[in-house]
Amino acid sequence: MNDTTTKPKKNIVKEFFELFDSVIISAVFVLVLFTLVLRVFIVNGPSMNPTLTGGDRIVVSNLFYTPKQGDIICFYSNYKDEVLIKRVIATEGQKVDIADGKVYVDGTPLSEDYTLGNFTDSVDTSAFPQTVEEDHVFVLGDNRGDSMDSRFTQIGQIDNANVLGRLVLRIFPDFGLVD
Repeated sequence: MNDTTTKPKKNIVKEFFELFDSVIISAVFVLVLFTLVLRVFIVNGPSMNPTLTGGDRIVVSNLFYTPKQGDIICFYSNYKDEVLIKRVIATEGQKVDIADGKVYVDGTPLSEDYTLGNFTDSVDTSAFPQTVEEDHVFVLGDNRGDSMDSRFTQIGQIDNANVLGRLVLRIFPDFGLVD
């Protein structure tokens, strides 16, 4: 008696290739996601304390991104030949001044409750005020007393072409958004 209700056995080779296709497609998706859309960086050093600390792992995105004042960005630094993480203080055309222990953008003092310590003692303010060049940003670390940033000629203003993206998320040791 021929039972037509039994299912034929699937070819094991066919199953293997279906699984292989799924794994390859998933791997390509993850590779594209973490190469073109999201990147993971490790914070190195104390320059962004108290917002970020050394060893924090962060996710950065550059998808359709234009730097804005207040963003925390990762950028490639020619001076240190490495990726640095700092906060955007001003964008192209804005005037930055540092005086009396405060940062001014277009004449208005910034309210910066995220900073750590006084910073004017360690920097030559004779180069200020300065206007941010076209396609550049002016960045500062949140730990102003221990940060190599746009105040120093070695770093200077950051060309937007060197910006790798903005901070989206901290993933380790704490998980969550960062202000």
